[in-house]
Amino acid sequence: MSTHVQEEALRRRALEHRARWEAQRREAEARRAREREDENVAMALRAAREIRATPNDADADADADDDDERLCRICFSGEDGGRLFSPCRCRGSMALVHVECLNEWRNLSRNPRSFYGCDQCGYQYNLERTRAARYLEREEPALVFAVVGVFFLTLLVAVLCRAASHGAFFTLTRVRQFLQARDMLRSRPSIDRVLAELTMKRVQTHRGVTLHASACYVEVFFYRLVRWIPPWRDLRRAESWFHAPRIVAIHEYLDLFTGGYLMVGFLAFIVSMYNKIQVQGIRRVAEFVGPSFAFVFAANGLKGARLPLFAGSLYAYAKLHEYAKLKSRALLMRIGQRVLEVQ
Repeated sequence: MSTHVQEEALRRRALEHRARWEAQRREAEARRAREREDENVAMALRAAREIRATPNDADADADADDDDERLCRICFSGEDGGRLFSPCRCRGSMALVHVECLNEWRNLSRNPRSFYGCDQCGYQYNLERTRAARYLEREEPALVFAVVGVFFLTLLVAVLCRAASHGAFFTLTRVRQFLQARDMLRSRPSIDRVLAELTMKRVQTHRGVTLHASACYVEVFFYRLVRWIPPWRDLRRAESWFHAPRIVAIHEYLDLFTGGYLMVGFLAFIVSMYNKIQVQGIRRVAEFVGPSFAFVFAANGLKGARLPLFAGSLYAYAKLHEYAKLKSRALLMRIGQRVLEVQ
């Protein structure tokens, strides 16, 4: 019995050591990734500064020694690229930096402490705040921007999808008429049946409202794929508020917006999977994501397609929220905060 207890204790200790090692390895990888991204940011800022720089001073050679002494620690250019100042306690070649370079570094660095202090000496920047800072530092503007951004993105995609659906419907209608005129569908009833379904005209649903019924339209295709009847199309609930006289008039617009939302979710899900594969590799993604989706589709059939579409819409919202936070920070540094020079 004691042997089994010792073996179990050794096994647990080995698992604990393994878990600590994995955590340390992940932390080291994350730190190296942040360092590489910071280096890439610095290189990008330096390249952009070199491209924007247009030295045309005739006395540039005479002042070469002075320029070598007063260089930005990020882009390595002199005062011709902007005002140089010392925001921290660093000395020597790390003492000076351009205002624009420092703000871009604070905004793009993966290290959150870089926004408020120097990465080298640890000095906390002396920040001068304006009235706009109290609003730009809040989370609400980014949240509102993300919600409004998703709404207008969905509306734009909905209009584009509706135009493409109209084009596909018109094309298939002309193709069916062409084939019927030449009596080419009589010997192919299956093709005729498919074309008849795809070229089905709008049907009247409730109180004179007509909606698209052809699978050429994104929303109709999705309704049939996941076997879902939206409330405004469900005539079994004719007494619900969805069929009130004031709501009936917007049923077609609800279909339009639903099609855009589904397409945004689908495209965002594809982009999220592509980005995940680029970072983790297709094998690791298949090991972690594949079984979950296989279980969902095995349990729910095609209804499981609702999950990736909903996940894609959340991914689109998260990306817009991240973009809004980045722009808010950039605007905060431009009009809300100003890094003061160390005296």
